[in-house]
Amino acid sequence: MNPCVTTPFSYRGCDVLTLRQIDRMNDTVKGTAFRVFKRVRGELVEGQDYFVLDAHGDEPILAALHAGDAVYASSQVIVLLTQTAYARMRATANLPRS
Repeated sequence: MNPCVTTPFSYRGCDVLTLRQIDRMNDTVKGTAFRVFKRVRGELVEGQDYFVLDAHGDEPILAALHAGDAVYASSQVIVLLTQTAYARMRATANLPRS
């Protein structure tokens, strides 16, 4: 896996994006995608619409994401969003289609 700055990558058979990638794609300030994700999280299913990675057990993918500059250096938990989750976020926040 070699995530590009704004290109979706495969995780558990799903094309996903990080919150930082979404912020970049939409030219928004740091944290915008996270705030929108928090608003729609209740409408999404973890493990289907989004995945949460942590420092214990997900080291290889976390290292690749950091090396590819696809996550914020200060992030403690990494959220990966599928197209379904991103579509819900776009609808909620009127984000442009990227």
